Amino acid sequence: MEPYIENAVKAMGIKVTGKELFPSYGELSVRDVREKITGVPSPSLAVPFQSPMRPPVMCPGCPHRGVFYVLRQLKLGVSGDIGCYTLGAGAPLEAIDTTICMGASISGALGMEKAHPELAEKMVAVIGDSTFCHSGVTGLMDVVYNGGNTTVIILDNSITAMTGHQENPSTGKTLMGQPAPKVDFVALCKALGVKRVTEVDAFDLDKVKEVVKTEVAAKEPSVIITRRPCALIIKNTEKPVEVQECTGCKVCLKLGCPALSFDEENKTVLVDTSLCTGCGVCTQVCKFNALRKAGESNE
Repeated sequence: MEPYIENAVKAMGIKVTGKELFPSYGELSVRDVREKITGVPSPSLAVPFQSPMRPPVMCPGCPHRGVFYVLRQLKLGVSGDIGCYTLGAGAPLEAIDTTICMGASISGALGMEKAHPELAEKMVAVIGDSTFCHSGVTGLMDVVYNGGNTTVIILDNSITAMTGHQENPSTGKTLMGQPAPKVDFVALCKALGVKRVTEVDAFDLDKVKEVVKTEVAAKEPSVIITRRPCALIIKNTEKPVEVQECTGCKVCLKLGCPALSFDEENKTVLVDTSLCTGCGVCTQVCKFNALRKAGESNE
């Protein structure tokens, strides 16, 4: 929105009009351009119906969903970072408490811990694999160097998902898709001085909960690496989830999965099989075994 081209044209001695008409901030819409050029106000178009609210949510089968569900269950404070997993701050997960800038999850958590040592066992820092490579390594180094007890969760989905699925130093490929050395997160974290490094399947909610509870209680820095590829980069072969004898408790809806909805008339959860990836996270949170993979026994 700055007059970069305008100033360059003026420097050539050519008369040009630009910022006298258009703002230096905000949105430059087609409507605004048309009005300024023609001098004729554009007609206002009224929407004839009330559109439903559609807040952004994680994709069906996203490996981050279950992790945030567990963190919410454990009532932990979560220092968040920049990535598609920042959606964990929104309803219904509501699991992220702070998001400052890229890489600040770890350094922010360390700062809060230093200001309030009692927070060390009540919070974690979450950061994606590509963001960790970008600006999280130095934060973890500072945790170790400054004697912190911060627990860091690296959400490894094997890609830079937020900005369009670019490769990064931890994927083993360059941005052009050529083979490249692959960062070993376990070895890297240990090289920084972290003695406690645990890898866990992001879809195994019981294991995730067990590991998180153990590591936040540790009196030293620890790193948990949750691993599952982004749902959009793998060819899904899992069978979708089926519903049987739903009690209508709506607990599974707290996951915020777009494939799940609720039929108010029949008081039952519905599964959109065109969206469901069969990740099985919802089957783990259902206390009545009403959700299961297609073809699996309910016993």
